[in-house]
Amino acid sequence: MKEPHEKSESTDPVTLEWVRSQPKAELHVHLLGAIRPETALSIAEKNRIGFPVNRVEDWILFFTKGDLAVFVEGFIALFEIIRTEEDFYRVAMEAAEDWSRDGVAYTEPRLTLTSHLDRGLSFETIFGGLDSARSEAKDRFGIEIRWIVDFPRILGVETGYRALDAAVRGIERGVIGFDIAGYEGPYGTDSEWRELFLEARRRGLHVTAHSGEVGSAAHVRTAVESWNVERIGHGVRAAEDESVMALLTERGVPLEICPTCNVLLGNVPALSDHPIELFRQRGIPVTLNTDDPSLFGISLSEEIFRAAQTFRWDREVVTGVIKNAWDHRFVGESESG
Repeated sequence: MKEPHEKSESTDPVTLEWVRSQPKAELHVHLLGAIRPETALSIAEKNRIGFPVNRVEDWILFFTKGDLAVFVEGFIALFEIIRTEEDFYRVAMEAAEDWSRDGVAYTEPRLTLTSHLDRGLSFETIFGGLDSARSEAKDRFGIEIRWIVDFPRILGVETGYRALDAAVRGIERGVIGFDIAGYEGPYGTDSEWRELFLEARRRGLHVTAHSGEVGSAAHVRTAVESWNVERIGHGVRAAEDESVMALLTERGVPLEICPTCNVLLGNVPALSDHPIELFRQRGIPVTLNTDDPSLFGISLSEEIFRAAQTFRWDREVVTGVIKNAWDHRFVGESESG
């Protein structure tokens, strides 16, 4: 597996082409959020399932017309259209091709298995397609894919344990991690999830958590101190509490930052207002990610390039940010396969 280049000349300009040429790892991306718009419409038509978007031209606007809650309502429609092993293969294979063209050599896409299983799909249907795509993507594009299984908080602890069971069953099929996603709810409910995450670690999974995306910095503290997560998804609200930022720095907990998502869904007013540079200056390991590249119209290289332009990062800083993702992936090269 290729890893990032050694130090580049920091005096050379950071260009999109240069960023794209760097071997990159992406730690926070949802598989269905990487589906090509034309593929989604094609699969919906094939499976004779109505979809709220009829034209590719309306795709991004549909998913970015409101806040996180509105976005999730639209995202749910994607689960409805995926029905066959062939569908999973096509979505994953095309995503791998797109990632590879962008210089992504390693990625850990999220799978919301319970949302597919609850719609009557079998475990073998899902992984029959994903296994084939994962193996072929490595052979054709040299990209290493490991899955992270997540589940929506709003569906409760029972769904969390079913997601965990499915994730453990998937370890032999490339599943490497476990995650919780969606609306964070009142801070006081966070204690409900502690045993679930500790059990995930006991059962051989790495753990991360969507936290501090729209919830408070206190959510981030609980995820780190109580759930013992290894990474934080988003973590934007950690900027509101100096003690939480100090905790992240002290423990070296990386943030899976998704700037374009945060801007388009209204979590921050503009990229220039994003606390990513504050986090970096505090010594928190920062990684950049797309979250849902198709739905937000962004690639990982563009995400990194825009941040570099906004915060005036030179090549040395960009190389360091790229290296953070490699350093904090959930699988080392010796474990890959």
